[in-house]
Parts: sequence; structure tokens; C-alpha cells
Amino acid sequence: MKALMRAVILVPLGIILIGFALANHDPVTLRLDPLGVIDPPLTYQIPLFLPIFIAIMIGILIGGTATWFSAGRHRRAARVHLRDLERQRRENDELKRERELPPLPPATLIG
Repeated sequence: MKALMRAVILVPLGIILIGFALANHDPVTLRLDPLGVIDPPLTYQIPLFLPIFIAIMIGILIGGTATWFSAGRHRRAARVHLRDLERQRRENDELKRERELPPLPPATLIG
């Protein structure tokens, strides 16, 4: 189900992005020196869709990194709870094994 939902979302999105790239392939001038200090200025002729796609990818990376860092305390709490659960399962197994032992024979008094 998850793969189907991913395909339902990603296939149309990919088609839209390809269409966008084909429609915006005209070259634009990208200037890397906004103050004009460097002579000759750093300029590149690239298709319009490239800076847009690069900005989107940088935004996804920054957002993903921020989400990963903010979820750190939840991952840490999950590890602590998992360790506690494993410890309780081991204790439970030990108690079950002790309960299944045969009873001890009655003690005899030596007189």
C-alpha cells in the first residue's frame, strides 16, 4: 500500500517537474558576485530550471536535517523504552522458568 501511494504521488510529480524543466530551458545569467567586486564577474549561463531545482533540493536537505535533529529526543526515548522492555521480558522469562521447576522434595528430619 505504501509503495502504491508513493507511486501515485511521485509519478505525477515527476511528470510535472519534467514538463517544468522542458518549458524553462532558456538560458539565464547566474551572477555569483552581487557586489561586482571581482573583475571579471563570476557569471554563468545556465537553464532557468537548474537554480530552481537546486534551491528546492537545498530546502529539502535543510528541512530534513532540522526534522532529524528535532526528532532526536524521541529516538532516544524509544531506545530507553526498548531497553526497559527487553529487561522486563528477560525477567518475565526467568520467573516463568522458576515457576516451571519441579517442586523440591520434602525435607526429612534426621533425628
